[in-house]
Amino acid sequence: MLDHVMPLISSPWIYLVVFVLVAIDGFFPAMPSEAVVISLGAMSASGSSSLVALAVAVVVGGMAGDGIAYALGRRAGRWIRSRKLIAAKERAERALGRYGGVAILVGRFLPYGRTASAVTAGSVSFPASRFRLFSLLASAAWAAYIISLGLLGGVAFADSPLLGTAFGLGVGMSLAGVGALVQRRSAKRRKAIKTSERVLVDAGRPGA
Repeated sequence: MLDHVMPLISSPWIYLVVFVLVAIDGFFPAMPSEAVVISLGAMSASGSSSLVALAVAVVVGGMAGDGIAYALGRRAGRWIRSRKLIAAKERAERALGRYGGVAILVGRFLPYGRTASAVTAGSVSFPASRFRLFSLLASAAWAAYIISLGLLGGVAFADSPLLGTAFGLGVGMSLAGVGALVQRRSAKRRKAIKTSERVLVDAGRPGA
């Protein structure tokens, strides 16, 4: 299998493929760009791919996809129908209102957060120049993170790129799972606090 894959990995065209996948992932989050980038990161540990070219493709692709999602948000953000995206968009809107551009940076590392934060930024007319700046920062941070996962696997399993890729994916999925769990617990805690506040307010009303 690797004998058939290696020529493609060694070709400069692979970085165009990475660019396209990462860009599409910005507005169609079902695209498995993480797996491809982690795989190439693992390959780069043995010199099979260029780390610099990979990083550039990921960052530029990230900004391109964010720009498309932002434009879609300005035109049709209200037409989102996916439950997961709707919930993520609502969280992104609250985060943008509270933290501004930092929410775009943080959203890149949350499930559906990249698409939701970009679409929401467009729908609430977040300044385009600031959006591009935080999109660059988020893309660079995500590139460093996701490629590092691949490198980690590539170093740990130098003789087996497939195991290195699987290891990087496993670490990434574990970290994402922990992040999602923390996010859910934080949401439950906020909901409980709001419920308690409403109870206290109602108890303090005359005639209650």
